[in-house]
Amino acid sequence: MSSASAPLRVLQQQGEQALRANNLPQALNLLHQAASKTSARENEYLPVLRRLREVMTRMGHHREALSVDWYCADSSAEAELLERVPDIDRARTLQAWAERVEAGNRQVKYYGQAAQIYERCGMVAHAAICREKSQDFKTARALWSRLSQTLSASGHERYAAGLARFNLARTCTKTNDTSAARAAVVSSVHLLEEAADRYERIGQRERAFDCYQVLIAIGKRSGEFEHVLEGYVNVVRILREDNLRYYALQSYEEALAAAEKRGEFAAGATIAQEMSQYAEAQAMTSIANYGARIQAKLWQQVAEATLKRGGPGEMAENAVLAAIVSLARQGQFAEVGKLYTALSQMDLEPARRNHYGRAAQRYHNVRDAEVDAAPLPSHLRQDAAFPDVWHVDLVEWEQQGSPSAACGDVVLETAHWSEITRRRAMLARLQALQIDAVAGRPDPSALVRLADLLGQIELYTILSPLEHMYRGGSSEIRVAVVRALERFMYKRTFVTVRGALDDQDESVRKQAHQTTEALRFPHAFDPLARIFRESTDQRARSAALKAIARIDTNEAAELLVGVFEHEGKAERDAATEALKRARGSIFLDVARRSLPSLAKPAQESVRAVFHARGEMV
Repeated sequence: MSSASAPLRVLQQQGEQALRANNLPQALNLLHQAASKTSARENEYLPVLRRLREVMTRMGHHREALSVDWYCADSSAEAELLERVPDIDRARTLQAWAERVEAGNRQVKYYGQAAQIYERCGMVAHAAICREKSQDFKTARALWSRLSQTLSASGHERYAAGLARFNLARTCTKTNDTSAARAAVVSSVHLLEEAADRYERIGQRERAFDCYQVLIAIGKRSGEFEHVLEGYVNVVRILREDNLRYYALQSYEEALAAAEKRGEFAAGATIAQEMSQYAEAQAMTSIANYGARIQAKLWQQVAEATLKRGGPGEMAENAVLAAIVSLARQGQFAEVGKLYTALSQMDLEPARRNHYGRAAQRYHNVRDAEVDAAPLPSHLRQDAAFPDVWHVDLVEWEQQGSPSAACGDVVLETAHWSEITRRRAMLARLQALQIDAVAGRPDPSALVRLADLLGQIELYTILSPLEHMYRGGSSEIRVAVVRALERFMYKRTFVTVRGALDDQDESVRKQAHQTTEALRFPHAFDPLARIFRESTDQRARSAALKAIARIDTNEAAELLVGVFEHEGKAERDAATEALKRARGSIFLDVARRSLPSLAKPAQESVRAVFHARGEMV
């Protein structure tokens, strides 16, 4: 039995024997292999880590030993190493101590010490975040001001500059400087709009999505509803285009709530109308009816607000008529009659008042139809919490794709990530630290190993290190990175994968084809469809089709039917073979409806799919 395949307990015993014999390199190797058994129970895993830390400490590998302490959340052990590690590790440890204790003097002290070290290291965003967490908003404001000026001057970091300006606005508000906060908000909005436009132009809509989410936050905090509206309109657009219908409907409802809260009833009514139409197109009748009901209510509120402030009667009249149209479509005729009665009593021309009075007579003694109207059910709702990207993304920007830093953050997040995920992050950090300690150019095999370890973490925050490794790596490393990306089910993954599809090295392109085919998750449809439509590489187009064939949505099904109807034999064959192995039913439904109108070659391909899956057609 090879040592790599040996059980954890055997490896631990062998490592302890080597430790007693003072064979530290062998002990390190064996205990590291034991720690690689990341699925072990915690009560079996922690003794291995304690021995591993002992070996690392004796060998002078203090950063690695501290990383093990981070996993164990052992503050006393961390304190022993604090003066033996670089400033950046010392600062991150102090920040972790602050996050582990309850609010109070000790927490403020640790955050303050961490902030001082971060600032000394040039990590201004990290320092400002620690100052904010310790409620030292005056110092945080000065740090955000410095960072935003630096970023704005560069002209190349509009997104990061916009986030820094937003943080400046937040801290200006905390220090009661409303004029400075307003100026920072205006600057932040302009920078984020420019960044969003650029991201959309280059196909990085998930980053544009973040820009629009920040616009919503800016609008809510500043009280400027136009920023809230702009943000929600674009958020919903992107979610709809990505076929994330539940997220889209939930965002519609959030936008409605924001509009009602601010008294923006006309904007809310328009949003409700769009929501109703979208839900109806998705065959979600009760939600469509709910949207129409809300629309009618909001138009009535528009009319009431108009009359209350002494506005034109015609404006109130038009709002009530819009409410009538919405209610009539749902068969709410008793409500329609009441609104016509209200119109007949408004300060309008006598002829129109008489007309509305006669219309109201037609609705006497009628009943409203029973309509199933309800908001999005709770079981379909997603976690609506939006991460504070104005902190998170600036941390990512400042870490500059450092694998050891990104993995360290995961290791320390005991509340958010599972033990297995944190163990994998710890192992990747240990590998990254070994590479960092090497003078000169690192061994490519070590970087390949690092890419493999990063791939096992599968978290969004690990994309940045992989992206940096791809951009600066040899073909061997680029292959490893693209292979690791098979596990990252995020739209941002396609930024690197699309580049790899056009890589100058054949081995990288080959791996990119495999990775493209593996990235088959619902909101991957848009980037996959772009690869299919825009790529000149037949293998890339086929890989995208194979992935799309495993996405069970109407958009994917319609594209595939179009492939059978309009594309060549190679594309039809790729789609046919993938669909034969697929499990979703939406393509079968769409293809069955479309079959009579398809040309003969397309019909043959579709029939082959039905036959292979044992379906009648």
